Amino acid sequence: MLVAANEMDHFFAGADFNLGTPEPADEHGAESAALFCEMLELRPGQSSWRETVRWVKFEEDVEEDGNRWSKPFVAALKLHALMELRNCISSGSVLLDLQTNNLNEIWNTLVNEWVRMDLVPASYHEPLVATLMQPYRHQHQFQRSIIARNKSSDVLDPASSSSMRKYNQSLATMPSVNSMSSVDTLSDALSSSPTGDKTNKRFFKKLPPGSEAASILVAELEFLRRPLTGFVRLRDASNTFRGLVEVPVPVRYVFVALSPKTKGNRVRELGRTMGTLFSDELFQHEVSKARDRHDLLTAIDDFMGSSTVLPPGEWNPKIRIEPPTQVQSKESRTIQKKILDGEDVDDHSDEHTGHGAEIKRTGRICGGIMDDIKRKAKWYLADFKDALHIQTIASIIFLYFASMTPLVTFGGLMSTLLKGRMGAMETILGRAISGVFWGFTAGQPLVILGSTGPILVFEVIVFNVCDQWGIEYMSMRVWIGLWSALILLFMVIFDSSFLVGFITRFTEESFAALVSAIFVYEAIKKVLHIAEEEPIQTNPLTNPDISHLCDCLSVNNETVTPFGENFTNSDCLKGNGTLIGIGCNTPHYVPDAFLLSVLLFFGTFIMSRILKNAKTASYGPARLRQIISDFAVILSIATFVIIDFLMGIPTPKLWVPAEVKPTYEGRDSWLVPFFGGNPWWTALAAAVPGALATILIFMDQQITTVIVSRGESKLRHGVGYHLDLFIVAILTAVLSMVGMPWMIADTVLSLTHSSSLRMESEVAAPGERPTFLGIRENRVTNIIISILVGVSVFLGKYLVMIPMPVLFGVFLFMGSNALMGLQFTDRIKLFFMPLKYQPDHIYLRYVSINRVHLFTLIQLLCLAVLWVLKSFRQTAMLFPIMVGALCGVRYALNYVFTRQELKALDDLMPEGDKKKKANARKMSNVTDKLFKVDGAGVLRIPLPTGNILTLPLEDHDDRHVTSSPSFADTVESTKMWRNLSVLKRDAVQDEKNGAPLNARWTKEHKEEEAKTLLKEKDEE
Repeated sequence: MLVAANEMDHFFAGADFNLGTPEPADEHGAESAALFCEMLELRPGQSSWRETVRWVKFEEDVEEDGNRWSKPFVAALKLHALMELRNCISSGSVLLDLQTNNLNEIWNTLVNEWVRMDLVPASYHEPLVATLMQPYRHQHQFQRSIIARNKSSDVLDPASSSSMRKYNQSLATMPSVNSMSSVDTLSDALSSSPTGDKTNKRFFKKLPPGSEAASILVAELEFLRRPLTGFVRLRDASNTFRGLVEVPVPVRYVFVALSPKTKGNRVRELGRTMGTLFSDELFQHEVSKARDRHDLLTAIDDFMGSSTVLPPGEWNPKIRIEPPTQVQSKESRTIQKKILDGEDVDDHSDEHTGHGAEIKRTGRICGGIMDDIKRKAKWYLADFKDALHIQTIASIIFLYFASMTPLVTFGGLMSTLLKGRMGAMETILGRAISGVFWGFTAGQPLVILGSTGPILVFEVIVFNVCDQWGIEYMSMRVWIGLWSALILLFMVIFDSSFLVGFITRFTEESFAALVSAIFVYEAIKKVLHIAEEEPIQTNPLTNPDISHLCDCLSVNNETVTPFGENFTNSDCLKGNGTLIGIGCNTPHYVPDAFLLSVLLFFGTFIMSRILKNAKTASYGPARLRQIISDFAVILSIATFVIIDFLMGIPTPKLWVPAEVKPTYEGRDSWLVPFFGGNPWWTALAAAVPGALATILIFMDQQITTVIVSRGESKLRHGVGYHLDLFIVAILTAVLSMVGMPWMIADTVLSLTHSSSLRMESEVAAPGERPTFLGIRENRVTNIIISILVGVSVFLGKYLVMIPMPVLFGVFLFMGSNALMGLQFTDRIKLFFMPLKYQPDHIYLRYVSINRVHLFTLIQLLCLAVLWVLKSFRQTAMLFPIMVGALCGVRYALNYVFTRQELKALDDLMPEGDKKKKANARKMSNVTDKLFKVDGAGVLRIPLPTGNILTLPLEDHDDRHVTSSPSFADTVESTKMWRNLSVLKRDAVQDEKNGAPLNARWTKEHKEEEAKTLLKEKDEE
């Protein structure tokens, strides 16, 4: 495209470029392609263009002394260079939508345009084209080639040496070009060069699919008398420009800057500035949609308006700024631009932002669950297809061991507390059955079901009550489960899951912190318990091992001796035997078992932590680091299982029941009788504990789903709160009738499951950290994990090789991971940090540190109350009620903190329509009181001092209201911009008068004259 619309009357042969004004591009249309940009320089004394800088996201410079690329860094530009670039686009050659696939045609068209604009004489045409057609050499070619020390790295190939000799001779006799070889001859020579076809395929893999390229050529030429610039955008990106860019991507843009010899190589800064603009996403988008020169200038103005100026005395320009861990998103920058331009932007910042915001009460019977089914149906096949990735294999193996540990642990503990009514077998089978059903039907299959601590506490309380009243526990439990399932079904029918909207970050993190802390506490507690079961003999002299002085008197009064590995004190007591002898109370010392258990415990935790962070390390290929990170826990488990096997020390091992039968010997079948000798009224009395169980199940299930579905997870397949509750209701009823523990959402396992399926961009520009893309949502991992759990009852002889301390280390890893991901944990750390060392959390910018500490203390108090309630049997029954009361505590905080403080620290709670209307009326009344307009058309504003500010409004006319000046107008009024414009005008005038040119760009003596003109303009 030509410079201006009034110059559309001239077209050049062999090239077609559109100068018209096409239809405006759709703002919401397709995004512009990612852009790779590189800059080539032709330096004095060299006979080929050499790549010196490149950009994808950040800048990389060639460190020639080291013959390598520099580390990526944030480009620091000079304001003068930005304005100079704008001046070049404003007055230089601009060709938009040029249609050609021939590089020679581009250079001919560009030089012809310079001649037509009287920027250079016609005699310069062939030398300039020949200059632009010099060979293009890229850094990777120098790195791969073996060059003798006595040869220059930029010597031309023999095929083109004669042409270059003639070219150098022509430069010596400028402005005469009679001795210049033809451009066609030069083009043919260059095309035969073997270096033209070599591309950097290794670097090409780092570019996003569909990327395009921009090439920048800058040079200082002694025969030029004034600077020349040209901006070219091709209508169709071309991949036929062999050797112009180092990667095999189509070229869309070309920018050329040629100038006479200047101080400080200013033309290089001009090229760097253009390359930095090309690396900006918003600039790329605006340039790709530009219709004329004005649109290009607007894009530059927008870039300048969004730039931040660093004071020159407060930083060293020679220091390269490291790429940040997080950059401002394109969307937020777009919103800021609209605000600066005075456009209306939808502001929903003061609305409810919790994760239940999208869950509305439909007002229809079963309306919520029907919406959930419709929402999830369109993603059902994708839930299986998306699982086809190696990451799911790592997640399955990791979560299998992570699930087996609590199942066996809680199963054994449940068998002890419930006197054998249920045990590990029921826990394992219940988990397998419910997990498979949940995986196929759930609304949020990322949630892992399990038998949680609060459920175990509730079971023990009910069992103790039944034991005191002489009621058969298992039959009573059936009715409790059926009542709970019935209440849950009613909640599904009437869309009660809309209450999820009142679960904010305060409630989520309080509950998640409690469960995570329980994981960490239980892991450490169980490792320390090994010291009680297999104690250390600290001093054999004072604590001799006399356990052999103990006999077992059987029921038939027969003495069974000696004790050994195959017959222990526990075996004697299980057989109703009696222990006699002075050594019966002596601990059975196991050498080194506890010490090795501690090493296995912390070793598994530390190794898992280190390997999990391997993907951000500086060693090894990125793909290998990612695989190590995905399989971190599996590698740790395998390593320490082998260490334990080689040591041969009897540490506690994982135990799985060998026979598939009920744990309780009094049960003949898996189905539990509805009464089993209990009176009929127990079916009605079960409604009370059933309601309490419903509160616990609802809160645990929905809070976990809310945490997993937070906006930070970038889930695409939607949520299904009503559907999840419906599935849990069915499972609760079925598991109650077959005598298995209730399975609800396990918070820590669910968070671990989501974390193990995190997706990050595999293609990352140099210096750019991998971008979090979301969670690999699927149903396969949950289903296969559940199947493996069920199959475990047949793998007992293999699982017995896994030491329990290793699995406890996995417990610690999961609990600490969940804790470290909470804002609540970050706020606790602030108590111990001086102000100047506190991290730059966003909420600290809007809330004073004392208010942050107050919010954290209230949350800590709630956590402590929940911990105390669950720790004592007398108060444990209140635990589910207090979990629900967290929402009430959060609602009360509306009267302690301002709305803006809660918005920064937490999520805003939903408001009813009546309250919204009341707030609107309140704001309207406040406005009417503050701003009063009397009948005379005078606005009266009361001031804090008691005075009243009066503003006459009678002459007010909207036609006189003008918007703020644009950034372009502000730039053009600056002294620096006028300086550039005056110098350019003087250089043009001198050329027309035939004076010798050597610019400021040209002459030194022009500076004084320019200063005089500037002074006169300033006075005007």
